[in-house]
Amino acid sequence: MRTAISLTYERPDALPAPFTDDDVRTPPALVERCLAEHTDPGDVVLDPFAGFGTTLRVATELDRRAYGVELEERRVAYIREQGNHGTVIHGDARDLAALDLPAVDCVYTSPPFMVEGMPADPLQNYDGDTDYADYLDDVRDVFARVRELLRPGGHVLVDVSNMKYDEQVTTLAWDLADAIRRELHFEGEVVVSWEPGDDVNEYAEAQEGTFGYGYDHSYVLVFGAPE
Repeated sequence: MRTAISLTYERPDALPAPFTDDDVRTPPALVERCLAEHTDPGDVVLDPFAGFGTTLRVATELDRRAYGVELEERRVAYIREQGNHGTVIHGDARDLAALDLPAVDCVYTSPPFMVEGMPADPLQNYDGDTDYADYLDDVRDVFARVRELLRPGGHVLVDVSNMKYDEQVTTLAWDLADAIRRELHFEGEVVVSWEPGDDVNEYAEAQEGTFGYGYDHSYVLVFGAPE
C-alpha cells in the first residue's frame, strides 16, 4: 500500500434515526482499498469495533468472510437488518478470547476515539468512567487478544485520527500506534488525505476539518503478526 493516498469523504447511504447525529463511519472507499491490498477472496476479516458494519459490508462485497464484534445492541440490530453482511456478535472487544471467533487473516477496525481529559469510557459507549492512560491500556489489551486470533502473515489495520478539540490536540493516532506496537509488529502508517464530498456534515464543518476531528487527513496504522 502507498504511504499517502487521497480519497473523497463520502458515504453512500445515510443512517436512519436515532443514529442521524452519531455518524462516525469510515467512508467505504478506504476500507475497500485497504482490504483489496491486504486480503484475498475467501480470507477471514474481523472488526472488533464493528460500529454500523462498514467493514463487514465491504468485506462481504469483496467475497471475504466477515466477522464483527459490537458492544451497543442497537448497532448490532442495525447491522443485522441490512442483510447478509457477515456475522456480527453482540459483545465486548475486550472479551474476544471468550467469543466464538475463527482465526483471521486481517483485522480492519477503528476503535472508539478518546480525547485527553475526557471522563467517559469510549470502550463502554462513553457510559463508564476512565482516564486516557487506562483507555490506552484497554486498547492494548484488545489487540493482545487480536494477536492470538491473527494467522501468520496476517495484518491489522487501524483507522484513526489525531484529535483537535477546544484548541487542544490529543495525539491519539501516535498514542495508539505506541500501545498496539507492544503486541503486534508495527509496519508503518498510511496518511489518508480527505477531499470534501457531499457527505461533509455540520460537525465536520464546525471542526474546520473535512474528516470531522479538526483535520483534513487521518491515518491507517499497519501492523503485522509478531515475529
